[in-house]
Amino acid sequence: MTARSDPATAPLLTVSDVSKNYELHRSPGARFLRQLLGPLSPVNPRLFPAVRDVSFELFPGEAIAVLGRNGAGKSTLLQLITGLLKPSTGRIALPPRVIGLLELGSGFNPDFTGRENIWINAAILGLRREEIKAKLDEIIAFAEIGDYIDQPVRTYSSGMFLRLAFGVATAASPDLLLVDEVLAVGDIFFRQKCYDRLRVMREGGTAIVLVTHSLTDAAEFCDRGLVLSEGRMAFYGDAVEAVEYYMHHEREARTGTRAPRKELARTDGDAAQGETGEDGRPHWLDDPMSIDLSSMAQIGDPDSATVERLFITDLEGHPTRVFHQGDWVRIHASFLVHAPVKRAILGIAIRNEKNILVHGKNGLNVREDSPTDVQPGTRLELVYDVKLDVGMGEYTLDLALAEIDDLVFARRGELPPEDLAPHVIMLRVINGTGAISVITQRRGNGATFSHYGLADLPNHMTAHAFTAAKQQTVGAPSC
Repeated sequence: MTARSDPATAPLLTVSDVSKNYELHRSPGARFLRQLLGPLSPVNPRLFPAVRDVSFELFPGEAIAVLGRNGAGKSTLLQLITGLLKPSTGRIALPPRVIGLLELGSGFNPDFTGRENIWINAAILGLRREEIKAKLDEIIAFAEIGDYIDQPVRTYSSGMFLRLAFGVATAASPDLLLVDEVLAVGDIFFRQKCYDRLRVMREGGTAIVLVTHSLTDAAEFCDRGLVLSEGRMAFYGDAVEAVEYYMHHEREARTGTRAPRKELARTDGDAAQGETGEDGRPHWLDDPMSIDLSSMAQIGDPDSATVERLFITDLEGHPTRVFHQGDWVRIHASFLVHAPVKRAILGIAIRNEKNILVHGKNGLNVREDSPTDVQPGTRLELVYDVKLDVGMGEYTLDLALAEIDDLVFARRGELPPEDLAPHVIMLRVINGTGAISVITQRRGNGATFSHYGLADLPNHMTAHAFTAAKQQTVGAPSC
């Protein structure tokens, strides 16, 4: 629990109605005239609001994630907080020691050794000579670059450089640390080490503002989230809810006003499947949380069908995009058919951040029947429930509609994949539709993460201890 729970604790950072406007001039001459004459200039530039009326507080030990699409104003906000930019309006109250990791290694001299750069940069960050001397071994140990510490930093690999720069910056023990995407450039081991260091800093009372495109990091590491859209505060609240809002409103739209959350009345896990209104349309097609896919790029024959909409919920029908490991997700997709289809095969695939296929399924892989003799104007609906026994991270969905002959479909259980594939006619495919984020599993008897790797396969694990007197078995089946 952060110090915010104590009403007597004052915020470390207060941002009150902060805006930043830039002047946009028609030509370099107009800009020069404006700089020369100031307010007396006859040229009236157009104002571009990079940040508009942003307000929030941050308490000791808290972390807030700043989310938004490129150009939303995230980096500008951080530069305002660090003092690199002055706000056009509003007020920012800061603690005594603020460090901004806006660009790792800024100020490092490539011709100086790593050790020399530690002394120089630590002094720039406000550490006294005695403090630098006391922390020198800690910084060198964090960087893990061995004898290279006494070599010019221009000879370092990018990973070595990042570890050294991060070690120097975090050794300064700031009251407030601002991090702008710098952790995204390191490998997984570097990021793990950095977040371990950040957690220790939070326990010591350091507050952290994290700008990131990693929604998993935002949901797991931060207490609260701030979503910016064209410089405005689109959402401010709990970190997981901020990730939910961003995935619903900002990923598939350039900007957006928050749509009202529509809670669907579900009484059991099967209620969402096959529900239609009086016009024969599935109820979820009109839900504001569903995603319009009709304007997205689709592969295949446009005269055959269109992938219409996507809707992602839990098993109770509540729209959500953030799931714990082991949760079930329900995926709804609709296809509008424009030409006759002999036997319709609907398919879905889940891909991870590296675009690796983690899981895929289609109508050929299941025992259930598939729609046959589908006529133009028919709407096909795919409802797919899947358990997310996968690694933590972000995943995207691919959707597909294919056609196959009825006779071949009837023999699908007999034919090997190489004989079945030539008979499948792909009609429509859409890649990278909706996205979901998988975070650590709910607290239980095991660790907060369920496994290593891409997927949690069905398994059984026991541990045995053998002594001279007896055999001891420890463990329980897991699946």
